[in-house]
Amino acid sequence: MSKNCSLAETGELLKAAKKLVIVSHVSPDGDTLGSSLALMHALCMLGKEVIMNVDDDISTVYSFLPGIAEYRRFAPEESVDADLLVIVDASSADRAGNALDVVKSPAVLNIDHHKTNTRFADYLYLDSDAAATAEIIYSLLLEMGIKLTRDIATCIYEGIYTDTGSFKYSNTTSRTLKTAAALLNYGVNPSLISDNMELKSRSQVEMLRKVLETLTFLKDGKIAYIEIPLELYDHNVETDTFISYPRYVEGVEIALLFKQVEANLTRVSFRSKEIDVAKVALSFGGGGHKKASGCSIYAPLKEAEKVILEAVGELFI
Repeated sequence: MSKNCSLAETGELLKAAKKLVIVSHVSPDGDTLGSSLALMHALCMLGKEVIMNVDDDISTVYSFLPGIAEYRRFAPEESVDADLLVIVDASSADRAGNALDVVKSPAVLNIDHHKTNTRFADYLYLDSDAAATAEIIYSLLLEMGIKLTRDIATCIYEGIYTDTGSFKYSNTTSRTLKTAAALLNYGVNPSLISDNMELKSRSQVEMLRKVLETLTFLKDGKIAYIEIPLELYDHNVETDTFISYPRYVEGVEIALLFKQVEANLTRVSFRSKEIDVAKVALSFGGGGHKKASGCSIYAPLKEAEKVILEAVGELFI
């Protein structure tokens, strides 16, 4: 069970460590990457030794983020010493990949905003009212008295931008918009971020065309899902946004994206208008938010679809 930390206590833990490993969650999105990079830049300004880690591939869509090239992917046989292991935007231990096995640290700190957090770390700062973990990082750095730079502000803004669906989702609050506005004072270029995040490569558009051919409706159109089979999957192609297409179809209450990334590993994304899909994701070892969650099923695509769709269908009984 984690010790709950205040923002000030979280800052003190970070300041006390000389060598830190910052971990972004597997299947990394803009929030975990932007939050982690902002924290890295800030801690380096304090003279800390910082190693960045994610146990997964990073989409090239994030290549514009300052410091993204600093990420390492640990080999399973590695052993890395640190004073503090910091896991960012992950609600459960499995989302940290192999970091908990590779990194030898006396303490693990988890900074997160998911209500489904399983309290796996020694120390936890959790703010489930935050629209994004990047929103927490902004408050944390101010609490620590760190002067933001344009690079830090850009990373934070990008994290908020992606987790709020470019400020369209219902998790966008006045706090979110005030934070975004404040970040502009540090030189953030909103069009740079939106242009990079919204830009579609030809390969992405070609994949989307094939994926949309799999669009299937269930429960009188209340459930819609699309799939990416293994033969179509390409880790270099950003696909996280694909779920928006079934999500915004009239009458759809729950949208799903099934993505087979290995022979026996299928990743599932859930989106909903109002129904709590987090409890389904949580029942399969995943997590997230009421209206946006995910999980990994260690099975081929069709097997994963069968068990997940049965569980989702029960939400309408």
